[in-house]
Amino acid sequence: MLGKDSRFIEGFALGMWQANCYLLGDAELGTAMVVDPGQDGLGPVTERLAARGVTCEAILLTHGHLDHLWSVPEVSAAFDAPVLLHADDRYLWDDPGAGFGDLPAGALEAQFGLVWEPPGDALETFGDGATFGFAGIGLTARHTPGHTPGSSVFLLTDTGADDPLLLSGDLLFAGSVGRTDFPRGSWDTQMASLQRVVLPLEDRTLVLSGHGPQTTVGAERRANPYLRELA
Repeated sequence: MLGKDSRFIEGFALGMWQANCYLLGDAELGTAMVVDPGQDGLGPVTERLAARGVTCEAILLTHGHLDHLWSVPEVSAAFDAPVLLHADDRYLWDDPGAGFGDLPAGALEAQFGLVWEPPGDALETFGDGATFGFAGIGLTARHTPGHTPGSSVFLLTDTGADDPLLLSGDLLFAGSVGRTDFPRGSWDTQMASLQRVVLPLEDRTLVLSGHGPQTTVGAERRANPYLRELA
């Protein structure tokens, strides 16, 4: 899939929301990037990186909801790694509780036991079309708002890869799409994002989603009712 024997991609679900976290890296280079380290993610991420003999070079976020964001401060501090998030979700980095609505002060700690102390100097924001080259792997970010204002997907752009790859966050799932009933969500905007970014992709593009099993663009084009409606 990544086109080189020493390269790897590994996904595993984290926390009460079972949000998928992904590691993409190169054992030969000894580095990897971590995508969406959710609740209680520091231990599993550290163990899996150590098992492959690599360290975290960067943390990429598909969006700022807490189920994908929870362990970012710990992982960033443990590896001294920068955090990349679309600029339109910066407000969720500053206050993850905003993803649930107008929560009173201290609600995250009271409800979830989370004291949010993000490393402000670690965050780097990006925009549509930004390109990254971590762990010897090239990715392009595409802004796909709807689930959140800054929701984004990452497309593998490395020409040496075997197959196209889309890290779709909560934009697209196997058989479904992301919900938009959270604050600042928009169904119409999300459908426009799917049509603009996902539908033009090759059928063989592997889709690694923020929740649930992997799929392909072709499978979703054929069977996903929301993509079928757009197509």
